[in-house]
Amino acid sequence: MRRGVLSTGSLIVAVVLLLAVNILAATALGGFRVDLTQNHLYTLSDGSRAVLDKLDEPITLNLFFSQKALRDVPQIQAYAARVKALLGQYVAHSHGKLQLKVIDPEPFSDAEDRAVQFGLRGLPVGGPGGENAYFGLAATNSTDGEEVIPFLSPASEDTLEYDLTRLVYKLGQGKRPVVAVLSSLPVNGSIVPMTQQQAPPWAVIEQLRELFDVRVLATFDKKIPDDVDLLILIHPKDLSPATLFAIDQFALRKGRVLALLDPYSDVEAPPRDPIMPTMTMPKTPSDLGPLLGAWGIDMQPDKVIADREAARMVSFSDQAPAQEYLVWLDLKSDHFDPKDVVTARLTQMYMNTVGALSKKDGASVEFTPLMTSSRQSMLVSADGLDKPDPESLLREFKSSDRSYTFAARVQGALKTAFPDGPPEGAEAPATVLKQSAVPANLIVVADADFIYDRFWAQVGEFRGSRMVQPFADNGAFFINAVDNLSGSGDLISVRSQGTYARPFTVVQAMNRAAQDRFRAAEQRLQAELEQTERKLAELQAARGDQGGPLLSAEQQQEIARFQAERVRLRRELREVQRSLRRDIDRLETRLKFVNIALVPLLIGFAAVLVGVTRGRGRRSTGEHHVAG
Repeated sequence: MRRGVLSTGSLIVAVVLLLAVNILAATALGGFRVDLTQNHLYTLSDGSRAVLDKLDEPITLNLFFSQKALRDVPQIQAYAARVKALLGQYVAHSHGKLQLKVIDPEPFSDAEDRAVQFGLRGLPVGGPGGENAYFGLAATNSTDGEEVIPFLSPASEDTLEYDLTRLVYKLGQGKRPVVAVLSSLPVNGSIVPMTQQQAPPWAVIEQLRELFDVRVLATFDKKIPDDVDLLILIHPKDLSPATLFAIDQFALRKGRVLALLDPYSDVEAPPRDPIMPTMTMPKTPSDLGPLLGAWGIDMQPDKVIADREAARMVSFSDQAPAQEYLVWLDLKSDHFDPKDVVTARLTQMYMNTVGALSKKDGASVEFTPLMTSSRQSMLVSADGLDKPDPESLLREFKSSDRSYTFAARVQGALKTAFPDGPPEGAEAPATVLKQSAVPANLIVVADADFIYDRFWAQVGEFRGSRMVQPFADNGAFFINAVDNLSGSGDLISVRSQGTYARPFTVVQAMNRAAQDRFRAAEQRLQAELEQTERKLAELQAARGDQGGPLLSAEQQQEIARFQAERVRLRRELREVQRSLRRDIDRLETRLKFVNIALVPLLIGFAAVLVGVTRGRGRRSTGEHHVAG
């Protein structure tokens, strides 16, 4: 009786303690959290916190989420919960500068009108009036600044923190970054020799002007303006030592350069022979002379990458069949660094005659590949590329069994390429730097042609306006790189985080292995089928014009043997599939047991063990008192 009363009393005390702990945690600990996710999905990076610490004016974050319309879409519901939690972290670390408003834009409401006015993209969900659902973010500052993420797609989850920090950073800046472009290619438009008409600028330059304050520099300029935030070099050729010195000092002073170099430019017009103007001369590469070595980078200016896996199918004449051209590359997502915000979202790019980059021996910079070739690659000479010969490249191809880097991010302290001082004719600044004043952040690409219109988009005219329809991510990569490098060092340090979705990688590996076995068996069946058909054709040809039955006894036996073999192979294929399903079911059962049964059993066992231990302690204490 007494023991029962004690047990009931202990249970009441435990419940009271549980409630007390929860109340204490809610009041005393406030927003204390522990992020146990592998990629720290709910923890802001140091770069994001630094951006928030530097906010000088209030910003309002308007999160539009159609709760009712999207309640039956579990993926978006789960992602919306993560977005709200992460935005809560931004507000908590903003020192009162950020205000979050969650708005449900129901159909035909004022809230929906606001969402449309901000430019949010509606997701059609049907209904009698053709209703749309919204899941986007519109942010405003105290003046007239406005930044919008039209739709928060789960597909862009790995760059979510970067997108949010970039949005806050832009609203806190107040002015557009200044970007300078220096190029030997006609990126800013040119006069067409045949028609003497003005050709428009390249589409990426027009897009650049919509987002940044763009200054176009001449290749003979000897000074980079002091207000420039980012310098873009596009196939910089035949630069004088004075111009190279100006670039060197800018890189040391500002540390922000996007360099598109090229061992062989397909876009560039061949130079004319000064002695015989009707003749052309070989094209020369752009490698920035002594600057690359000073930046800790090596590039072979006379070599391009030939990649068997990424080669495009091309035909250079109407009569010739399409074949692999190893130096024209069709790049998919596995060629891009998924951890860098500049390349994380890229899915496909087309690039021609790209060079190879590597970190220079002994360099102290951090060299991070952004784009790489497959291991079925080799370096080939750039000579002769003016006369494409796909067949010869295929015939002479020998894989080096290594991957080559052709786009990289370079970070760290740089040294000057002019240790002996400014060259003759240079405009020396008041203070000539010998090493970086700030940590440098450069992106170097061993190709410049990829931003030319025809390599990534269809450009046309519609009612007096130019229409750009991308079919590849070339332009997106260029704009991403400019956007990233023109921001602060805090923004650049925010990297891709990963996703909250955790796939069963073991199950996927089993699935792939079983599919490989299934494919091998299927190929074996197809090979035997073709062999039997050849045998039947040979038997039929051997009969010639002799009369007789339509099929001989030997042919009938061969067909019967093939049919029996086909039944056996089909049975084998079914067994492979059953084995695959059986292995996956077993693994799924084990996972369910661990998650549903084993963990609670272990917790229960631990509780019983603690209870028994405490009980023995109490009995030992009681026996001791009785004995006393």
